[in-house]
Amino acid sequence: VRSCAGFFPAAVPLVGPNADLTAIERHARATFRRAQRLGVTHIVLGSGGARRIPEGFDPARAREQFIEACRRMGPAAEEFGVTVVLEPLNRAETNFFHRVDEGVELVDAIAHPNIQLLADIYHMMREDEGPDSLRKAGARLRHCHIAEKQNRTPPGTAGDDFRPYFRALKEIGYKGGVSIEGRWSRDLETDLRRALDVMRRQW
Repeated sequence: VRSCAGFFPAAVPLVGPNADLTAIERHARATFRRAQRLGVTHIVLGSGGARRIPEGFDPARAREQFIEACRRMGPAAEEFGVTVVLEPLNRAETNFFHRVDEGVELVDAIAHPNIQLLADIYHMMREDEGPDSLRKAGARLRHCHIAEKQNRTPPGTAGDDFRPYFRALKEIGYKGGVSIEGRWSRDLETDLRRALDVMRRQW
């Protein structure tokens, strides 16, 4: 298993009045320790519930909290040989951090080599974010997710064209993974074969 997601549950908030850096660090260290034992090298920090800004809470303060939490995770991630990749999520899933270009600013503010960036092409398309953001991300980009825009189906189901995004990844010399994160039919084997074929051809 190269990567995994679902890092922080909503019960361990990263922002807001109940954010607790001690609890965040404890949860992160336990996750990193287990990841190392399993050979997982990348942990996706999507965690839309954990990073949702509570109503009435200052968004600027929430951003500061998120950056500080990630800074505190960095040394432990490095100790256990794990890279945390921050995932932009579309507005239907959380109210903070929706675009890859926002992620570039966060990664630069965190300034730790083990806290980097993920691009989910599904979320990018939902947010009308074009491939130029991938070019801007450059070497910060360490992992990708992919699914079709309308129903989050695997590539090859509705026929979405991912070539502009793939072209941008090739231009920045991207060598990381691409995980299909989407909704599968009952015929998983057929879905997988078709998706992989489409991705290879479009790449």
